[in-house]
Amino acid sequence: MALVDFDKLAKQYENTDDFGFSAVSEEEYNSVVNKTVATADDYKARLQELEKMIIPFLTKLHSTHEKAYIFWPDRKKPLEDVIEKILNLTKI
Repeated sequence: MALVDFDKLAKQYENTDDFGFSAVSEEEYNSVVNKTVATADDYKARLQELEKMIIPFLTKLHSTHEKAYIFWPDRKKPLEDVIEKILNLTKI
């Protein structure tokens, strides 16, 4: 015999925060997963693209470490472009 009546407990708390998830059937789950599954090669290619964007920036910063200041006029648009590219790579 169960110590707790889970049906009664669920009804008692049915209108409270449920952490924002819901149950789905296996078919619903598989239809979503099949649309978003990426292979290891896909991830590797994305990481390589990300590396090509970030490493040149970091190596330039590294090579100028003796400089106290960075002169980088009009950087807003190039930074926005790179941020957008990075987000396109990291969001599936």
